[in-house]
Amino acid sequence: MSFSTADICDDFKDKHKIQVLSPKFKNYGKKTLFEGEVITVKLDKSNWLLLSMLRDERGDGKVVVVDVNQEFYGIVGDRLMAFAKKNNYEAIIINGYVRDTNETKNIDVGLLAIGTCPQRNFDKTEGSRDIELNFEGVNIKSGDYIYADCDGVIITKNKLV
Repeated sequence: MSFSTADICDDFKDKHKIQVLSPKFKNYGKKTLFEGEVITVKLDKSNWLLLSMLRDERGDGKVVVVDVNQEFYGIVGDRLMAFAKKNNYEAIIINGYVRDTNETKNIDVGLLAIGTCPQRNFDKTEGSRDIELNFEGVNIKSGDYIYADCDGVIITKNKLV
């Protein structure tokens, strides 16, 4: 896999709508270059839906984008990252927080979030999957495509490279 988000933005500026994720998202995983088809997840504080998906489903070529409305709880830590690695997910991007980052940075999966929080929510709340997400000025749907490198994260409707 070889691409540059800057080159994609230049090469496809006239042909495809390219959205760029806010630079406030930082990588807490080992993988810094990744691409994949989006699966969207909307959570209400707890990560039970995400946990079962990462644990029980194959994620070949997939990037999970999670919106938890920036609730101040660690949504993904070492355990969920281990499930993501085992099931071959490319990355997880969270509009929220992560934990166990001393461990997650050694797991070969991308993990982008707006920050860290050691506390998690233990209540079992509902979540939704495959719905349109809107945060930080971008709209993301399941089936969209994500490219990420050290310059940033771009979202497109189609696979471009």
